[in-house]
Amino acid sequence: MNTARLSRLFAPSGNCFDVAIDHGMFNEAPFLGGIENMAKSIQTVAAAAPDAIQLPPGTAKILQAIPGKNRPALVLRTDIANVYGTPLPRILYSEVIDRPVEQGLVLDAACIVVNLLLLSNQPELYRDCVRNVNALKRECEIYGMPLMIAPACWKPPQFCKRKASKP
Repeated sequence: MNTARLSRLFAPSGNCFDVAIDHGMFNEAPFLGGIENMAKSIQTVAAAAPDAIQLPPGTAKILQAIPGKNRPALVLRTDIANVYGTPLPRILYSEVIDRPVEQGLVLDAACIVVNLLLLSNQPELYRDCVRNVNALKRECEIYGMPLMIAPACWKPPQFCKRKASKP
């Protein structure tokens, strides 16, 4: 594992506060509120001094262009999924971008991140995510790129609605 990359990712306390601004990558309009101007959004979040900012390749260059040694570390989002909308599409997927580790190296990311999604009655999606993790794990080991896995599991929206309580 590349300790130089990890040292950029974690604060001296051993903690890492990573702010995700990768929502545009999932192509869901409700996720875009407040981040319509990515340069301004990234500058604002960077000024708050988190340890890391999670971005897709297209906007990672904005973060990496911030001068100085105190810039937050880049956590590069490497997968795209269509599981965040309501209603869910008929076919769900999680796909890794082309050459994710190489893109992370070129962009000088401190690590790359990939989802591990578990949705009710969606074993194919989970299998896709496990395949993504397994493929990235070995490539990350070869190139010394830390790999962050973002697990998420939830019930379908119809099971999450609250019922009104009687007074």
